[in-house]
Amino acid sequence: MRCYILAGGRSKRFGRDKLLYKIGGITVIERVANTARKVCDEVFLVSKDKKKFSFIDLPVVEDKAGESASIVGLYTALLHLPKGHALILSGDIPLISEKTLKLLVQNRRPPITLAKTKEKIHPLVGVYEKSVLDEVRKIIEEKNYRLSELVRRVGFFAVDIPPELEHELLNLNTPTDLDEILRHCS
Repeated sequence: MRCYILAGGRSKRFGRDKLLYKIGGITVIERVANTARKVCDEVFLVSKDKKKFSFIDLPVVEDKAGESASIVGLYTALLHLPKGHALILSGDIPLISEKTLKLLVQNRRPPITLAKTKEKIHPLVGVYEKSVLDEVRKIIEEKNYRLSELVRRVGFFAVDIPPELEHELLNLNTPTDLDEILRHCS
């Protein structure tokens, strides 16, 4: 199975590039990539800037679309995917584990399988079928840019993440998020 890690975003709320922030001497994006490599045969980064991640030994699929939105990164990934399905991950989930990714992959059901915690559905921790590409394209053409619209239109299967693993889905968006993530690292 292929994995595409979406490495976009502007990190405005964090105040600096969150994907390059180091936790325990390892960048956030490397933590996600290292975990994805344990579950997937091929791992790619999706980014508008190929040079930014040259320190990581991973191929970068260049996102050439003008808009900066997660659904555009998903579109780029699915366009690159030859067939079948792929694990799609946000690059800012440094606590994600092999166990959680395997749980998601092993319970995959078309057209979309998403991680679910008691708080919410996580559209950037999921398995997407190539077959949703046309609907993604339509949503982008409508200038909607919301992954929730794709999920609403095509449906999804939710994999409940056990409470003891829910912290693995914490996104690094703000300094407060960093504090919470660091609490789970120690």
